[in-house]
Amino acid sequence: MVKVVPDQGLAGYSLTVKKRISIFIRQTFCTIIMSNKPLTKDSEFTVGENRLMAYAIAVFFFILFMVAVVDVVERRFRSIDYQSIIFAFAIFGTIYMLRRAKSRAIYIRVNKKGIYEGGQLVTDWPHFLNAYISQDDKKAIYDIRDLFVLIVEYTKDGSPNGFRRKVPLSNNQNKSEEEVLEAVKFFWNEYRREMYQGF
Repeated sequence: MVKVVPDQGLAGYSLTVKKRISIFIRQTFCTIIMSNKPLTKDSEFTVGENRLMAYAIAVFFFILFMVAVVDVVERRFRSIDYQSIIFAFAIFGTIYMLRRAKSRAIYIRVNKKGIYEGGQLVTDWPHFLNAYISQDDKKAIYDIRDLFVLIVEYTKDGSPNGFRRKVPLSNNQNKSEEEVLEAVKFFWNEYRREMYQGF
């Protein structure tokens, strides 16, 4: 039996009801706005930026910024209240989300060769053991991110132990967490089918 040990000091996690609801909402939203092609043996599943959502958030921040600008102009730059000052900082959120919307970065790639984080191979299918979704603990009270991670368990040549690695999932990704797991399951089953046919 293979003993699984942490690859990066990773502890075990469990999903609460609240976290599961969050996954469901994200999955539903991604399904509504994204048109996904069915996976095939030679296709590739990629997770990148949800550009539509990024643009929508950028527009929201820009509206807040314009509210601040209009308020300041109406006051003739006098007696500016704290709300307008706070809204003015929304321009930085606009710039940040526009940059993310234009990003073509690939966070996760799954294909017939294995699972990749960015351009780095996490594991190939012959060494794959298991994969599941979990969530990191928030380090600050004001952190509103979900901090979902893909946990990948695998083996390495020359080691009697198994390893566990967490792959961060973006809060603005174009695929839901459930879709990521389905892709892993699909290519893992394809690999095993080919292995069984070889016997």
